[in-house]
Amino acid sequence: MSDFPPEILFDILSRLPPKDLIRFLCVSKAWNALIRHHRFIEAHLQRSIQTNSFRTILLESEDGSRPSNFFSSAFDDSETFGPVVQIEQPLKCPDDYTEILGCSINGVVCIHNGMRKNLALWNPSIQKFKKIPLPTFEILQRPSSFGVPEYGFGYDSANHDYKILAILNFNRGDDATMSSQVSLYSLKFNSWKRIPKLPCDGFYVQTGDVVFLNGAMSCLMRKSDSDKNRCKIVSLDLASEKYMEFGTPMGDEDDNFMMGLEVLGGSLCICVQQFWPKCDIWIMKEYGVTKSWTLLYSFENGGMPYGNRYCKPLVFSKKGEMVVLVNIERTTIFWCDLKKKRAKQVGICGLPTRFDGTICVGSLSLLDGDQMTVGRQQ
Repeated sequence: MSDFPPEILFDILSRLPPKDLIRFLCVSKAWNALIRHHRFIEAHLQRSIQTNSFRTILLESEDGSRPSNFFSSAFDDSETFGPVVQIEQPLKCPDDYTEILGCSINGVVCIHNGMRKNLALWNPSIQKFKKIPLPTFEILQRPSSFGVPEYGFGYDSANHDYKILAILNFNRGDDATMSSQVSLYSLKFNSWKRIPKLPCDGFYVQTGDVVFLNGAMSCLMRKSDSDKNRCKIVSLDLASEKYMEFGTPMGDEDDNFMMGLEVLGGSLCICVQQFWPKCDIWIMKEYGVTKSWTLLYSFENGGMPYGNRYCKPLVFSKKGEMVVLVNIERTTIFWCDLKKKRAKQVGICGLPTRFDGTICVGSLSLLDGDQMTVGRQQ
């Protein structure tokens, strides 16, 4: 092996599944150093993304069980799903539930317990995690109400740093107008810092309305003092820590709908459910440009069974002609044909009764984190 060209060894190992690479850390000190090197971890991740290798759907059970259960299903190059397999997770508490905050980034997800009592970053493909300290917020003298923080999880590629955004919505005591306190966590420094509040008093953020894309956290903000669903999007660049605002595809005059913010195929995505009986999915072709919103598909009387028309999109097929959807009841996965405007239910062996899901790429990210132990309680 001493005569084996190192660049060929690098190329061979970068094609292998993360679980195999974890085992190969024990082969020799040289292999251990190679696999742990940031250049190798980045090369392995980029190859996995470019080739759609080692993808899974990470599922969290929402059937009311305590503690919560997590599962995974392989999603391979043939666009088929493997059997559902239960996996351990690091925040398992006997009397509390655990859920994913936002989407997977580089194979890492952010999870929390219950009312945001515990936070952790977790790479399920290599069973490594990092427990995160909770942020602290200033208690104002005359607030009329406080809630629990809303979180978003992202990656600052300029500084090679995973970051968590924490937003606390509250009513100001003087005029009951909604305002916010905002903190930002850095994994590199393992600490939180206070940053300027969101630039839109009178608006608030709901659970699930914070997503990551293009190095920025995007928040769907809703008007707090109106009967209409007036919304705007505010984004925070994680490197510069500067805010920007842009609009949604729905005007203020349209008040008979509900919206959800997602990321699909590297673009911002808004799901709009008309109360009777329509669901539209919009894609933002150019990030931050309101005029670039484009209708991707629309379900009305045909295409989907009633009750399944409002769906969360997860991922495009390789050719971009189909998309994987999870219905609003979180009981069914569909393949949607964008050309034919038809959807077909996917049968997956072992799928939980109710669930939420996110697409996860296999990676070595968080390799220096804590090792999972089966049955370990946090």
